[in-house]
Formats: sequence, C-alpha cells, structure tokens
Amino acid sequence: YARSFRGQLYMRARHRDIPLRLSRSTDKFGWGITPEDDWLQAGGRQDSPVMDFHYHSRTNDRLHYRISMPGRPETKKLGVSRNGYLGFYWHADVSEYWKIEPLALTDEGLVCHLRDQRGYRVGALTDTPHRSGEWVALLNVEEGEVITFLLRQADQASLAGAIR
Repeated sequence: YARSFRGQLYMRARHRDIPLRLSRSTDKFGWGITPEDDWLQAGGRQDSPVMDFHYHSRTNDRLHYRISMPGRPETKKLGVSRNGYLGFYWHADVSEYWKIEPLALTDEGLVCHLRDQRGYRVGALTDTPHRSGEWVALLNVEEGEVITFLLRQADQASLAGAIR
C-alpha cells in the first residue's frame, strides 16, 4: 500500500462493508440540510466510487496520500469543510494529505482508520430518515462515531462481487 494506486473505500459497520457515495444537490437530509454535489457519505445501493490514492510519504504507523476522483474534467481532491465534513473540491486549494492508519491486512483489503492532516479520525453521523429511504451517514472529522474502513486496491476491487 506504500505506493500510488486506484481503489475504493468502504465503511465497516452493521456487520458488512457499506459503500461510500457522493452527495447530490437533490438529496435532502432528515435534519434540514440540502447538500451540494460530491460530499463523501456512506450508504446507498451503488458501489463505492473509484478514487486515486496518490502516495505522498509514510511514518511508522501511517501512510500518507492525496485522494482525488479520476475521470473528471478537472481533478477533484478530497478535503474537509469548515464544519469538518468530507467532500471533493476542485476550486478550493486542497494541499494537505490524508493519513491511512493500517489496522489489519486481510484478503479483502486493508482495514484502516482514515485521518485528516491533523490526525483526527473520520466519524459517521447517521441521517435518519434520508429522503431515499436508504441508510445514509455523513462523514466528518470533528463529530460522529469513529468508524473503520476497508480500502481495496483496483485489483482487489474487481473481486468485490465475489467477496460480498
């Protein structure tokens, strides 16, 4: 994992791997927020989006990456809003890297915590009920229940259907 690669992140909760999703401005959350496009969330029926993990550096217990969305006219980079929410930005200057804290390497991929540049772990804030009727959680580094993730590299992502 100490290299650049293309992969997918899944939230590990509720006894399964929950795909991540990108918000749409048509979403309406139970507590009154109407998000813009491309806030990173967990839940829904589609598979997690493919992301580029650009290797930056490492420490004894962390791998550092800049994370972006491939295949867009302009590169959208994963950043944090003023309120701590994760989202993909193309206009804002996102220069800090993300920290992957490996917890276990499995046949499915790397089980890990995702941390921002300050070292804060990503947590989930459940939106109940979400207008889609699906279980959806917003991802935040300042609030919510800390969660673990499964990180699959592209070659592992192709095996996802066989694993689930």
